[in-house]
Parts: sequence; C-alpha cells; structure tokens
Amino acid sequence: MSQSDLEARIIELETRISHLDMAMNDMSMMIKRQWDRIDVLERRNHLLSEDMKRMNSYMNTAPEDDVPPPHY
Repeated sequence: MSQSDLEARIIELETRISHLDMAMNDMSMMIKRQWDRIDVLERRNHLLSEDMKRMNSYMNTAPEDDVPPPHY
C-alpha cells in the first residue's frame, strides 16, 4: 500500500467517524427530548388520575337531598 493510499484510507475513516459521531449526538439529543416528553406525560397522567379519584369520591358522597323522590 502506498503512502497516498494510506492517507486516502485514513481520510475516509475519519470522515466515517465524523458522520457516526454526528449521528450518535443527534440520536442522543432525540432520546433526551423523548425522555423529557415522557416525564411530562407521566406527570399529566398522574394529575389526571388524581382528578378522576377526587371526582369519583365527590360523586359517591352526594348529599341526601339529591336522592330522587320515591315516586321515580
């Protein structure tokens, strides 16, 4: 292998490494954004679940005067 062949191969490998490094950084940023979004959705889900529990509790503790008259 000649010196110019070795230099061309090194340049090709460095170019590939550079592209792989950029792709890895892009994927890493995408994964971080997805985890951030998942965290937000989990918090919203928890809040909605708590709201549903409170609503259910409220509906089950209706005052006695809300009972329909016996003729219904």
